[in-house]
Amino acid sequence: MKVSKKMVLLAIVGVFCVCFPFNMACFAQSTAEEYNNLGVQYYNEGKIDMAIDSFKKAIEINKNNPEIYNNLGICYDELGKYEEAISSYKKAIELDPNFVDAHNNLGVALYNTGEVERAKAEWEISLKLDPGYDKARFNLEALEKTHEKITKAKEEPPVLPFPIEPPFTPPSPEITILPYQRDIVSKGIQSLQQALEIAPNDPAIHYNLGAAYIKKGFLEGGIAEWEKTLKLDPNNITVRANLAVAYIRNRQYREAIDQLKEVIALNPNDVETLYTLGVVYHKMGKLDEAIDSWNKALILNPDYMKTNFFLGVAYLQKGDYDAAIQQWKQIIALKGGDPHDFNNLGVAYAQKGLIDEAIIAWKKAIQKDKNYAKSHTNLGVVYAQRGMHSAAIREWEIVRSVTPDDPTAHYNLGVMYHTAGRIEEAISSYKKATELDPTFAEALNNLGIAYTQLRTDSPIGPWIMTSQLKLKYVIAPGKVSLRYR
Repeated sequence: MKVSKKMVLLAIVGVFCVCFPFNMACFAQSTAEEYNNLGVQYYNEGKIDMAIDSFKKAIEINKNNPEIYNNLGICYDELGKYEEAISSYKKAIELDPNFVDAHNNLGVALYNTGEVERAKAEWEISLKLDPGYDKARFNLEALEKTHEKITKAKEEPPVLPFPIEPPFTPPSPEITILPYQRDIVSKGIQSLQQALEIAPNDPAIHYNLGAAYIKKGFLEGGIAEWEKTLKLDPNNITVRANLAVAYIRNRQYREAIDQLKEVIALNPNDVETLYTLGVVYHKMGKLDEAIDSWNKALILNPDYMKTNFFLGVAYLQKGDYDAAIQQWKQIIALKGGDPHDFNNLGVAYAQKGLIDEAIIAWKKAIQKDKNYAKSHTNLGVVYAQRGMHSAAIREWEIVRSVTPDDPTAHYNLGVMYHTAGRIEEAISSYKKATELDPTFAEALNNLGIAYTQLRTDSPIGPWIMTSQLKLKYVIAPGKVSLRYR
């Protein structure tokens, strides 16, 4: 029989109180909470013995908190120390006779010691206190099924000459631990579940329950409830749009596209939905479909900045540099341009071969933000391509100071130092690149060559070549923003 135990390791939220000097009662309460919360942390890390020690210390300070006793009981349960668990759960119930979780958990511990009838009584108490408490109902139903199997096994003995099977033995009970906290959202979920028992076909209740699940972090539970809502209310645009966002967050892109298309069919002028549809296509690598969707959004609202920005990024990624140049000029005209806008305009110019125009755009980005690493990187690229080694070094030294964990920045700087004959500085940069990325083959190769070049008596001939720069313009992709309605 599989027994369900409610996971109720509760981190207690401290209640603010006015603490005058030497108010030891307030200090002691705070310390009990800290020990309890430390015990919860240890439990979640699998350090059960340390959790028990923390809960005991909390109880020494505050002997009147039922939740700490319940937490202690769960830890004993985990170690198979059922008598200690029973004692802890009983103390929790003594302090709070209506503590539903403690009654359920006491039933689990009693069942594990063979006290089946007493376990049944505790689960019945849990359901009496809370008729919607599914864990106790699950335990009672499982107990009844086990009883039926045992009775049937006794009443129907096997008939010879078939092999005689051993008498039926119920499997060892298992404890299912589910994340649970007594917070406001959990209480809201419980109320909504009870409402659905009364009105199971009310779409508003299903929708609100889905929203509560998502707020709690249970994305799949929210999706399931919103799918039920949609069956009951198929023309609700808000439900479809929010379900699509939930699908996107769960990486169910095809399902998201289906919902978004339905929303657009119901409301063709929904700019936010057209933008979101483009986001999904972009995530799937379908640039043409993303561009088409974003262009439709711009027809409805040419000033919708999120769509303008990502359309410009998509043109760059597709390699349509003329369209990208026009798009970034349009963005800059609309809002004056930030470092990302000028940087991406520069990339479009550079890819088109208009290097001088690219340099002007990147310098404008740096005027907006002197530490904007992407434009410093791109300036370093064009300077290196033009053989302006000192200028490239100057730009990439800034990049290294702003993004010290980027192995490519250290590598490119190493190549420039190497080319300028600054071997020791090149070695330092290559070493840093390989520390950040131990699989960086080009950096390892150049590091080996640089070491040999430090030796004046090295027999290595001039045929050894260093690996080349990793020259690639860096665009600012932006951050996709999706929201529930």
